[in-house]
Amino acid sequence: MLLSDDGLRTALEALVAGERLRPGRGYGKAELLQLLRGPLGDAADAAFTKVRAAAATTEMLAGLRVRAQGERRGCRYFFGDAGAESTAGADGRERDETPGAREHAAPPRRYVAPAAPEERGTIEIHFGDNLPIISGFPDCTFDLIYIDPPFNTRRTQARTQIATVLDDEGDRVGFKGKRYRTTRIGTKAFADTFDDYLEFLAPRLEQAHRLLNPTGSLFLHLDFREVHYAKVLLDQIFGRDCFVNEIIWAYDYGARATRRWSPKHDNILWYAKTAEGYCFNYDAIDRIPYMAPDLVGEEKAARGKTPTDTWWHTIVSPNGHEKTGYPTQKPLGVLRRLVTVHSNPGDRLLDFFAGSGTLGEAGAGLGRDVVLVDANPEALDVMTRRLHGYAPILHGVDASSVGTQAAVVEPQAGAHPAPADGNESVERGAQAAEEVSPTHHDKRAPRPSAATAQARLFE
Repeated sequence: MLLSDDGLRTALEALVAGERLRPGRGYGKAELLQLLRGPLGDAADAAFTKVRAAAATTEMLAGLRVRAQGERRGCRYFFGDAGAESTAGADGRERDETPGAREHAAPPRRYVAPAAPEERGTIEIHFGDNLPIISGFPDCTFDLIYIDPPFNTRRTQARTQIATVLDDEGDRVGFKGKRYRTTRIGTKAFADTFDDYLEFLAPRLEQAHRLLNPTGSLFLHLDFREVHYAKVLLDQIFGRDCFVNEIIWAYDYGARATRRWSPKHDNILWYAKTAEGYCFNYDAIDRIPYMAPDLVGEEKAARGKTPTDTWWHTIVSPNGHEKTGYPTQKPLGVLRRLVTVHSNPGDRLLDFFAGSGTLGEAGAGLGRDVVLVDANPEALDVMTRRLHGYAPILHGVDASSVGTQAAVVEPQAGAHPAPADGNESVERGAQAAEEVSPTHHDKRAPRPSAATAQARLFE
């Protein structure tokens, strides 16, 4: 149905006069259409088309400047210049924030660091460029290496923390149709762009091969963008016969693509240091239910079946207690499965793209000793807060910048401290950590049994 500009102007003026359309507040398509149907009836669809066209060029309609923020289903339309302050929502799309909203917003949920178990491993955190740091570690000193490097998405990876509060004029609709106003608390981000990704990755994978024990394994976590190139590179470094599995971590969360099949999986390449004799604790694998338990009998149904190389596991819940706010945090359950099956209590683990420190919590919580490396200050902040119950030993960090329970060990000039295998400076750091925290783990204490470690898997 055709609609004249004068007809649209009259309708908008009526909505503004009746305070149905408020400057500075964002309206979604469905809500805006409902408002327009009041004065315009069947012409509301044509009116919305004009509003959308005007918003694309920030034109004036009935004396109101029209603008749009977001895209597709998340797009919201704003009228006038009532001091709306642009801010990003949890999904990265723009939201509005009127002056004073921050004063009344609910405080953000504070991340509460989990309590460390009594029978736990040790954690070391090295802050700095990972290549020179891991190059200083001795040969064959780790039993499992897991790395989750940048995926080379060619964009900035960011995670915005928000708080919401009930507000009849809020910018989003929640449970039972109630409206909430969103306030941005802060953003953590890092650039994920490399001109030559393999040139960046290759020397680090070569070091990983050198550092693994003969029974050790490397797990490289990537996605569809670079995994095929990385597999060819690992074939050259480890040998094709040392490739064991490509694990697919599949999940079902978030927006859907409209021009291709929605990508909802990551790839984890498993390479063993040697083709025979690698660690694989089959009996420790967590079991999953049969889809048709009546067909396999009571005994099998009660025991469950082992997973395949495709692991269905949800992402870290945006509102869950596990969430630290780090942009690329991986689920604890996925890492616990890797640690339990591919290492033993007392083994040494390494992650030199540590990020939020998930391997540290998974490994130390299951009685392994873990070394974490990262150069991102935000990663260091997240890790020290998340893992402070383990009293991690920190290398290369100014003590004044550490606000958590941790021992700080400064690296020696021209070299990085070796892992805790008798190195004097590291032993002094461990002693300092015990003075700070009476619950710091004594490496001489008994390790948890396999049954105890298995019971913690996927808690």
